[in-house]
Amino acid sequence: MPLSGLRQDIIYSTPELLVCVYPSLQLLVIQANGFVPSAVYREGLTRATDTAIEQRLLYWLVNNKAGGIITPADQIWANEEHAPYLGSHSCIRKMAFIEPGDLHSKLILEDMMDKARDIYPFAMQFFEEVQDALEWFTDTSSISFHQHFSTGFH
Repeated sequence: MPLSGLRQDIIYSTPELLVCVYPSLQLLVIQANGFVPSAVYREGLTRATDTAIEQRLLYWLVNNKAGGIITPADQIWANEEHAPYLGSHSCIRKMAFIEPGDLHSKLILEDMMDKARDIYPFAMQFFEEVQDALEWFTDTSSISFHQHFSTGFH
């Protein structure tokens, strides 16, 4: 399921950050490019969240392959303000992260993901390639498995 050839609606675009939606896949994609300034990061994430909620999107993909480091202040903001709102208001079922090229950025994302696990009612996973994440999105067995365990029926 490659993304090329599919309709792409651009929600937010700067040289450092692109937020777009693939309506046919119910997929929101955030693509970082190098260092993303705080104001750009927060505006892009806010627009992504609003779009995911308004369009009742099911999948959220963060492609940080070429992304930069998220500042400590932005990490706190994302975990304390953004994550609770997205978790309680969206229809997101799965969130995938494409691993950054550098170890420091990956460790930051892993830490943020660990903190968000208690907030988000959906599955999150790291992938090396976008194609692997897209295949995971369409794997319905992992959706029902996560829903079963997130509802407390152990």
